[in-house]
Amino acid sequence: MSGSPDEYRPFSGGGTPARPWAVVTGASSGIGEALARGLAAHGHPVRLVARRGDVLERLAKELRAAHGVDIEISVCDLADRGQRARLRDALAAVPVAVLCNNAGFPTCGVLTANDPAREIEEVEVNVAAVHDLTMAVLPGMLERRSGAILFTGSTAGVQPVPTAATYAASKAFVNSFAEALHEEMAGTGVTCTLLAPGPVRSEFS
Repeated sequence: MSGSPDEYRPFSGGGTPARPWAVVTGASSGIGEALARGLAAHGHPVRLVARRGDVLERLAKELRAAHGVDIEISVCDLADRGQRARLRDALAAVPVAVLCNNAGFPTCGVLTANDPAREIEEVEVNVAAVHDLTMAVLPGMLERRSGAILFTGSTAGVQPVPTAATYAASKAFVNSFAEALHEEMAGTGVTCTLLAPGPVRSEFS
């Protein structure tokens, strides 16, 4: 993605909380920040994932003080396959109770006028990262017969959107993937939920 993330850190701490982790990607602002705040308020230990380490550190400090729960951060650019693989391996190695696949970003304009590298990064974050991290945590959830995965899709994913072609297509994947897994997971103790908002007032745009 444009800009350089802070030095990659799979997780900032090493302690084991009393409850399995809730993991939120894109936790530095917008919907992701709101999800992290809600989970911490309900007593979940939370792992915050985003590129901006300084923002995550401030949020983690605030949530620890406000709710007395374990908060750890993972500074990771999900568009970077190497960083994402290390995060995936870290998540597969710990109990995860909740995964919020929330990170994502849009590109706007006629496709051929857009930066090809940025378009590829958009697919990596909006599609490949969602698939990777889901595959990392799902086996453990199924083994424990307990867990929840939330996917942040979009109403943009229910129809083609000229001048946002890659974004709409990426969210069509998320919407479809979440709804299919919702059916597949029936009776397993694991839930898969799709959040598909319209425009939201946040840093996203």
